[in-house]
Amino acid sequence: MKVVEILFYNSNRVKLVVEMPDPNCYSTKHAPHIPKLLFKLFPHLSTHRCDNDKGFTFRQECRSTEIPHLFEHLIIELQGQVLGSGVLRGETQWNWRVDPKGRFHVYVEYTNELLVLGAIRVAERIIQALDSHQIDQIHVEEEIQKLRLIASAGEQIKQTGQIIREPIRQTARA
Repeated sequence: MKVVEILFYNSNRVKLVVEMPDPNCYSTKHAPHIPKLLFKLFPHLSTHRCDNDKGFTFRQECRSTEIPHLFEHLIIELQGQVLGSGVLRGETQWNWRVDPKGRFHVYVEYTNELLVLGAIRVAERIIQALDSHQIDQIHVEEEIQKLRLIASAGEQIKQTGQIIREPIRQTARA
């Protein structure tokens, strides 16, 4: 899975164009290990609300859903873990009569532009690592801590127009 385009809208909504490397292998039916590993890393994902045609819970939906749909929820989850509150929404769409097979349009709400950009990149790395069975490469707490720093910088920019940096303190060496 690869994000090939990121578009920010004025309405605190970002659109991602996501392409699958193999257009015939885009579902959790083809990669059932991805949601299993994802729920292991992010147990809170099982509480996500998901509007779908069958009224399934998100965990049930993940047995047979598009990998970019998991990606959408992971971006929302990462932002939620950093912000600690709030409800963000997302949506995953595709139309293979217009676009090539394997191209998806993922929409996600955000409150902090830098945070959502960081969450997109972290989520992309996580999905790729899970797909290649490299769960040991994922350090969730470290990633969340980095995203907290990014979110803080985003808030500073929003409030002041600049990032305020702490002066670097050096100790005298003998």
